[in-house]
Amino acid sequence: MMKIKYFLVFIFLGVLVCTNPLVGQNYNTKKKAPTKESTKFTEKLWYGGGVNLGFGADEFTSVFSLGLSPMVGYKFTPDFSMGPRVGFSFSNYRFKNQSKIDKIATFDLAGGVFARYKFFNVVFAHVEFDLTRNQYAYYNNLTRQLEKISQNGQDAFVGLGYNSGMGSFGTELYILYNLIADQNTISQPFEFRFGITYKF
Repeated sequence: MMKIKYFLVFIFLGVLVCTNPLVGQNYNTKKKAPTKESTKFTEKLWYGGGVNLGFGADEFTSVFSLGLSPMVGYKFTPDFSMGPRVGFSFSNYRFKNQSKIDKIATFDLAGGVFARYKFFNVVFAHVEFDLTRNQYAYYNNLTRQLEKISQNGQDAFVGLGYNSGMGSFGTELYILYNLIADQNTISQPFEFRFGITYKF
């Protein structure tokens, strides 16, 4: 079943690329000097990313989290682009354990590729495939202290977003659905993202 979901994700991405008639066209058939070609390549790049900041606390536990997720896209056409995206996240947990405070830090990593297609200059479709390595903190009743475990995973997102441009800079908000989310977890398969872009 999992292999079928992976296959559907890549079929969707392939259809998105192939149905755009401008993808694969040569913008200029004349040969140019290498310096001009490299300049043209950089002109088709756009940059973006988001910052995550979170706090949470209850009677026994508090957590502070900070994340960064840069991305770079290459414009095959003015509307269609693809590129890499990486994510880094740090969380610091504090747990009240009788008369002392236990502390533990976790790190999450993600890396993958994405594709986007813009509609009406402000709305875009987004597909993405990531490999992830997440760490989870938990309280071990046997050792009576905080511990952490690491888990590798995969995500395949599809969704829509809105980008509000301010000159070369813009802000964006988009919602994604994870097609291969773990069904044996209470976590929702939806993910909301907010970020900034440059030259998108």
